[in-house]
Amino acid sequence: MSSLSSARGFTLFETLVATGILVTTLAGVAQLFVLGSHLTRQAGVSGTALIAAQQRLELLRGQAFTYDPSGLTVTDPALEPSPESSLSEDLDPYVDWLDADGELTDDADEAVLSRRWRITSLGTTTPDAIAIEVCVFRFDAGAPDACLATVRTRQP
Repeated sequence: MSSLSSARGFTLFETLVATGILVTTLAGVAQLFVLGSHLTRQAGVSGTALIAAQQRLELLRGQAFTYDPSGLTVTDPALEPSPESSLSEDLDPYVDWLDADGELTDDADEAVLSRRWRITSLGTTTPDAIAIEVCVFRFDAGAPDACLATVRTRQP
């Protein structure tokens, strides 16, 4: 009696099943490459946003917030309290625009990122302390890509 299997190679059905498995696997791998590329781009933008937020925070922390030799308070105008909405909308002078590399640009239409900051007094109980918050937003996203905050106290 003759056998149905061929000793010379694969049957057409076995070849079709193997090809189907191969195509399905390759489609999954291709999708992983696309997802990896998207996440890499997103991580690059988030890194740029974080660096931009850190730069503005450090610039604001470096401004004068101290006492003069006679004991009077000295506060740089950049550290005056800002409106509550300065993190949620573009309010001059509490906003600037950045290109894809995180560099300042004067034209909001060319910008990829919006950097906003808010200065808040910590109240009447601690008048010599302020909170500085900086957030960086992509124009196509509602949530910030990076937010940093710090508290600054007046030092003699």
